[in-house]
Amino acid sequence: MTLKLNNCVSLRYLAAMVLLLTGCASSTAAISQSANTSREAATSARSYLAKANAELERIEALAAEISARIPYVSDDVPAIYSTLQYVSIAVVAAVIGALIYTYIPRGR
Repeated sequence: MTLKLNNCVSLRYLAAMVLLLTGCASSTAAISQSANTSREAATSARSYLAKANAELERIEALAAEISARIPYVSDDVPAIYSTLQYVSIAVVAAVIGALIYTYIPRGR
């Protein structure tokens, strides 16, 4: 069962012609589309690289600033820590002395 159009062209032939005409793109159009896609990708990459370059320059500036400040940094131990060290040594010595005094027999 085929439907006929005014000029005796069946619907099948009309569909086949439409598919052939729309399915075949010219080589020039394909190359043009590929070039446009490549151009858009390059523009996008250039924009991304510009942002990345700006970020890298900022990081380099911060690293240079940190490097310039390193000579002024020292590893000073607060005085309280050395005091606590001496106090703890004294406490341990006192405990050992008390244990010796208490548990070692004295000649009675």
